Amino acid sequence: MTYQTTVTRKGQITIPKEFRDRLGLDRIRRVTVEMKPAGDGLQVKPALNFLEVARKIKIRRRLDPVKARAFMEKHYERA
Repeated sequence: MTYQTTVTRKGQITIPKEFRDRLGLDRIRRVTVEMKPAGDGLQVKPALNFLEVARKIKIRRRLDPVKARAFMEKHYERA
């Protein structure tokens, strides 16, 4: 499925409703935009929120706060 959209002077685009629905995006959801490795396009996906990332941490023993922070910085993109 292909749609054409316009880039505004501010560099903004409108993501078509059908795409937003399939990605589960509502009007306040943040997204991650990445350049494809070949540099020939963009990939848009919903951004992870803090709670989604925190759920990935498996606690087996007492966790070192420094290691926990390093894990969060590695797996969570700041906006």
